[in-house]
Amino acid sequence: MKNQFFERKIVFALVAVVMGLGFAKMGYGETVVSLVPTTDIISPAVGEQVTIDIRITGGEGVAGYGPLIVFDSNALKYIGATSGDYLPPGGVWISPGVGDDGNYEITLSIGDSTTSGKSVTFGDEEISIEQFLIEITHPPPEFASPGAQYWRFSILASSPFGADANTIPTDGDGTLATLTFEVVKAKPGTIALLGANLSDTNDKPLETALQNSVITVHALETPETLPADVNNDGNVDILDLVFVASKFGQPVTDATKAADVNGDGAINILDLTRIVQHFGN
Repeated sequence: MKNQFFERKIVFALVAVVMGLGFAKMGYGETVVSLVPTTDIISPAVGEQVTIDIRITGGEGVAGYGPLIVFDSNALKYIGATSGDYLPPGGVWISPGVGDDGNYEITLSIGDSTTSGKSVTFGDEEISIEQFLIEITHPPPEFASPGAQYWRFSILASSPFGADANTIPTDGDGTLATLTFEVVKAKPGTIALLGANLSDTNDKPLETALQNSVITVHALETPETLPADVNNDGNVDILDLVFVASKFGQPVTDATKAADVNGDGAINILDLTRIVQHFGN
């Protein structure tokens, strides 16, 4: 019985991924699901990671969810997702993410058991990464931008069974999941929530409103180190002069190469001069 229930959940999630929900917001009910950044999205540097919560307010009788997310892969790399605190632990969790080998894989967790790979098996269903992470060529026009390349992915979560053999419903507010992305290019990158797919303990859809469902990460280039900031403290000052002076005339080695400010293979008066030129920056 339990396997059949979760298999229906899986089929529902796969249909949502394939159909794309028409890229439409659901009706306006009392339950609201939104994207909430939990790290800086205004000025992260290339190579930094940003995290986004999928949060719910006013939930009633929620026993499962299957959000559908779109992101610009030219600006951001999707790293993975973790379950939030909303549903009780011990249920089903299915999500794509980057594996230990750097490639995408699908993760299936049931209670304390977790399996990952290019595909995983649950009951009679084989679930592959290609079903939960898909490139799209026609994103919604309200956030599509030139030079962007969009991918979408889905997450599926369900609460555990209670004593009455039904999944445990949850009311109120909380975090459904936390998404992690890595900045790969200094350009605005869109992340959009297209649907939350909330369901009750009988696997029936729950009316949901999406708010703040599209956010933009405004990335910057990786900050360059000041050319004469030899101790990398963000300032060119007397400490840099003292450091170079203490290495004056020594061979350039791994231990002393920072003192070779102009990179000419020697630590001499030219390096001290370079620091004086940038002093106070």
